Amino acid sequence: MLLDKANKLLEQNKLKEAEFHYKTILATEPENGEALFGLGKIALRLEKFDAAVYLLQKACERLPHMLEPLHALADAFNGVNSPQDALTVLEYAKSIASHNPEPHYYLAQHYLTHGDLDKAHTTFAHALSMGLYPVTAYILFELVQLGRFNKEHNYISNLHHLVTQTNNLRLKMVCYYALGKSYDKLNDTDQAFNYFELANTLQYKLSTFTTKELDPFYDQIIKYSTLDLLASREEDFSATITPVFIIGMPRSGSTLLEQMLISHSECSSLGENTSISNNVVAFLEQKTKTPYPQCLANLTPGLINQARNIYIDTLKTATPLRPIIINKLPSNYQSLGLIYILFPNAKFINLSRNVNATAFSVFSNYFAENEPYFCSLTEFKHYHGLYEKLMTHWNTLRLPVFNLAYEDLVNNPKDQLNTLFEFLGCKYEQNCLSFYNQKRAVTTLSKQAVRQPVNTNAVSKWERYQVPLLKLMNKGDS
Repeated sequence: MLLDKANKLLEQNKLKEAEFHYKTILATEPENGEALFGLGKIALRLEKFDAAVYLLQKACERLPHMLEPLHALADAFNGVNSPQDALTVLEYAKSIASHNPEPHYYLAQHYLTHGDLDKAHTTFAHALSMGLYPVTAYILFELVQLGRFNKEHNYISNLHHLVTQTNNLRLKMVCYYALGKSYDKLNDTDQAFNYFELANTLQYKLSTFTTKELDPFYDQIIKYSTLDLLASREEDFSATITPVFIIGMPRSGSTLLEQMLISHSECSSLGENTSISNNVVAFLEQKTKTPYPQCLANLTPGLINQARNIYIDTLKTATPLRPIIINKLPSNYQSLGLIYILFPNAKFINLSRNVNATAFSVFSNYFAENEPYFCSLTEFKHYHGLYEKLMTHWNTLRLPVFNLAYEDLVNNPKDQLNTLFEFLGCKYEQNCLSFYNQKRAVTTLSKQAVRQPVNTNAVSKWERYQVPLLKLMNKGDS
C-alpha cells in the first residue's frame, strides 16, 4: 500500500521520497488525512512551520479523533510563535481523550515550557493517576525533575513497578534516569550513581557509532579552516543584525546565559537552531559536490552570498527581531570558520565549565538523542578532547571568541555580563538578572532550572560523586 510505503520512508527520514509518495496519494485522494498528516510532519522536520500549520490543520479536520495530528499541530503553532493557539489545540486534545494520559502529558509539557510549573505539576500528577501506559515513564521523569517530593512521598515505588512491567528498553532507561534523579535528591548517592550508570549503559546500546570515529572529521575541519580562508572574508561587510553564537559543550550553562542575554532590550534568540549545519552546510555540499569541511576549499563569492542569505532568512524568524540575534546550539563550534566567512561581524561566546561537573551533568541527564558522548563517560571524555582541540585551533586563528566560565558567571553575574556586553557592543541592563520572571518558552533540559534566580547550586554538585565518576570516566586509561 502506497501510504504504508510513505510512512516507512518517513520513519527512515527519507523525506523527499516520502513527500513524493504522500503527494501521489493526494493527487487521487485530495482529502486523505493520513497523507496530509505525513506532509505536515515533513514540514515540521524541515522547520517550515507555516506550511506545517496549514497541512496539519487540514489533517486534523479529516482525522478528527486522532491525537497525534493535534499534538503535531501544537508543535507547528509553537514554531510560528503562537503559543496560545498551541495551548488551545492541546486543551482540545485533552477534552476529546480525557481518560488518556498522553494528551495530559503534552499539555503539561506546554505549561513547563512556558514556565507555569504549578500547572505543569498538577497536570502531570493527574495523568499519573490514570494508570500504566507507555507515556507513564515520561510523566514520572518530569515529576521527578520538578522535585516536589521527599523521603515520605516520592515516585520511587511507581518507577520500580513500571520497570518490572515493561520490556521496552527506552522506557526502562527513562525510569532509570528518573530513579537516579530521585535518589540524588534524597541524598542516597550510591543508589543514584548505580541507576545513572544503568541508564547510560542501556542508552549506549542505542548508539550507532563511537566518538573516536569523529577524529578524522575534526582533523579535516582544522585542515580546511585556515588563515588564508579567513583572510578571504569581506572585510567591509556590514549588517544591521549581529549574529551571536553561544558555543561549547552540552550542559555548560548555555540556557542560563541565553535567558540573561535575551532579557536585554537589544537581544533576541533563535534557541538551539540547526540552520548552519542542516541548511547552510547542506547547500554548500550540494553546490560544490564536496562534503563539509572539504567544501570550504571550493567557496566562491557567489556561493558565500547564497549561503549567507539562507541564514539571514533564519535570522528573520527571530521573535522579536532585534540588533543582536543569538543561536545557542553548542555544537556550532564545529563551524566557526564557515560562520565567520559568511558573517565577518559574527561574535562567539565560548561557555566552558569544569569538565568533571559537565561530565556528571551529562551522565545524570536524559538526552533523547543517542550520541555516545551523551551516555558514556569515556566517550564524553574523548568528545571533550575533540572540542578542546578545535577551540585551540579557532583561538590560533584569532576569531572573535569571548571565553566565559560558567562558574564565574554564577558567582559574579553582573561583572561578567558587563564585560560580555562590552564585547557585544552594548551596555549591561539590570533586567538581565531578573530573567527568571519571564514566561518565555524554554525547551532545553534546563527549562525548570532557569525559572529561579542565578545560584551556585550546580557548581560543586558533582563532587558528591567524585570517586565513582572519575573511576568510570578514566576507565581504560593507562
